[in-house]
Formats: sequence, C-alpha cells, structure tokens
Amino acid sequence: MSRIGFSIKEGLKGFKRARLATTITISSLAFALLLVGVFLVLSLNVERWIGDFRKKIELEVFLDNDLTESEGRQIAQKIQSVRGVDQVNYITKEKAALRFKKEFGRDIYEVLDYNPLPLSCTVTLKKGYRTGERVAKVSAAIQGIAGVSEVIYQKELMALVDRYISLIYLAAVIIGLVLITISIILLYNTIRLTIFARRDTIEIMKLVGATRSFIRRPFIVEGLIQGLIGGLLAGALLYGAVKLTRRILLPHLFHSVEIYVVLVVAGILIGMLASRLSVSRYLRNI
Repeated sequence: MSRIGFSIKEGLKGFKRARLATTITISSLAFALLLVGVFLVLSLNVERWIGDFRKKIELEVFLDNDLTESEGRQIAQKIQSVRGVDQVNYITKEKAALRFKKEFGRDIYEVLDYNPLPLSCTVTLKKGYRTGERVAKVSAAIQGIAGVSEVIYQKELMALVDRYISLIYLAAVIIGLVLITISIILLYNTIRLTIFARRDTIEIMKLVGATRSFIRRPFIVEGLIQGLIGGLLAGALLYGAVKLTRRILLPHLFHSVEIYVVLVVAGILIGMLASRLSVSRYLRNI
C-alpha cells in the first residue's frame, strides 16, 4: 500500500510541476477525444437513420392478371413462407381501387369501365434481410413463385445506401485511429518532458535499487490523471454540443451514455499507454 501511495503522490506532483505543458496536453487530448465523440454521435445517428429507412423497405409483388382472388391468396401464403419475409399484405382488386382513389382523388371506375388493377402484395422483411444483397435474394425467390408477374423495390436507392454507409464507417474508423494516435503522441511528449525534468531523481532511484516498475508507476499515474481529465472534459464539451445542436438544428439527434463512457475510458487508456511507452523508452537508455 505504501508503494501505491508513493506512486499516486509522485504522480500528482508530476502533474503539478509542468502545469503549462500539462494544460496544453489535456486541452489537445480533450479536443481530439471530442472529435472522436462527434464521429461516434454521427455514426450512431447515421446507423439509426439507415435502420429507420430499412424498416420501411417494402417489396411490391404484382400477380398475373388472370388469377382469381382465391388463387392470389394462395400465392400470398407461399410468399409468406419465403425465408426472410416478415409480413405479407394481400391486396385485392377492390383494395387496389380504394388505394388508387386515395392517392389520385378519382375513382378508377370513373376513368375506365372496368378495374384493370392487378392483385398484389406488399411484403416487409425481417431485420436481418434488409440489405441490398439479401433483399435481392428474397425478391428473386418471390419472383420464382408461379403466378408472380413482377417484384418491385427501391433497388438503386438501397445499393446507394449500402455503398455510402460502408464508406462512412470506414472513414469514422480511420479518423478515429488518427485522432487517437495524435493523442498518444501528445501525451507521450509531455511525459517525456516530465521525465527529463526529473532525470536526476530517476537515476538516484536506480542507483539505490528501485525497480523499473517502481520508477515507472508515478508516471503512469500522471498519464492516467491527464487522460481522465481529458476524457471528462471531452465528454462535457460533447454533451453541451449535442444539447445545443438539438435545440437549434436537429431536435431528434440521438446520443447515449455509452459514448461518454467510451471517451473517459479511452482517455484513461491513452494516458496510461503514452506514459508507459515514454518512461519505458527512457529507462532502456539509462
């Protein structure tokens, strides 16, 4: 316990010695983590928006004109059994005529003497089958059922969404890694300055038999404190930015507690890693 107490005490002393460098480092770390948080919030909301879009995906299945309503119902039951299909809404000619009147404001029988609208079904898909590739497979399976004339869905739009969501995720990962790397470098250099200022003390400790882990521990504590403060500051700034954005621009912008936890934990881990790398490199050279 005395060793742990010594490490914490020395870590706090180191934190106070280079106040300007420490303040600059914490501010830079907080800014980098804030950007990471912004990308996390954006990614989370894009994922939710895409999820909402996918929930609304429907396949319009048109049946052959010469089918009776009873035969159409049998085909609807076959469609229901296709893997990936969630719900099937069977639309008779009369229902189609009502939809026509609702959408266009005119009765089909006022335009024509008969109802040319075919029997059809609207099909919704299960959660795991809402990507472009899987929707295409479900569509092909339905198209292969005897009596199905045509299957229509937003194929081009889905392909576009799938392509861009992949690019967004890739960009978020790359930018996140770059920002985290920058944060590690900033803390690494600050800890090096602290080590350099205390090089005489470190060498004396080595001479009297102090182990590497004992010497290393206060600097890791210092890095941990810097990372913790940077993470908390980033979380506070992100929370304020989200609240402001929701008030003046995007009232439905979503954020979660997990994002703020990630920022704080990331700050702590970055601080500990940067300080460990810095002091370990110095100890190898003495």
